[in-house]
Amino acid sequence: MTLPKTKTNKDSEKEIEEENSNNSSEAQIEEGVNLKEEFTEAEQIQDLSDKLLRAQAELQNVRRSAIQEITKVRLYGVESLAREFLSVGDNLERAIESCSNKDDLSLIAEGLELTLKSFNASMQTAGIKSVEPKGEVFNPEHHEAISIIEDEDEEENIVIEVIQKGFTIQERILRPAKVIVSKKPKKR
Repeated sequence: MTLPKTKTNKDSEKEIEEENSNNSSEAQIEEGVNLKEEFTEAEQIQDLSDKLLRAQAELQNVRRSAIQEITKVRLYGVESLAREFLSVGDNLERAIESCSNKDDLSLIAEGLELTLKSFNASMQTAGIKSVEPKGEVFNPEHHEAISIIEDEDEEENIVIEVIQKGFTIQERILRPAKVIVSKKPKKR
């Protein structure tokens, strides 16, 4: 019968060293993995920072170009309208020149009518429409009451006279019509 071997101090020390060696190897491997993860995270952070900077730069470029476009629209947006009114100015100059011949007032009237026609055509081209609300119900959003006249024959708040035409541009009020509005007289 053989007795089991008992561990000596030397054997125990060897086992502890081997275990420590294994643990340190595992720790080194874990440290390497952690370093790799940290390095990868650092790379990701750097990559995301670069992407953020590029996105911010792109946003600035878009804003700058939008501001430039808006400025161009403001400066040159009325160009077509101005071109239309040049012909109206030409017609007015012709009407004034025809005034030198004072013998025939009908020519002056005809010239002014043609100028007015040209003006109205230019306004329509620009999307500007006149508002002549005579006979309509007074609307403070579209009309400006200059005066109120008591009238038994008219209903209350009816536009009975237009002093100055109003204008709309693309369905928005450019200038309200200046009007005289009816009012029922107070009963005594």
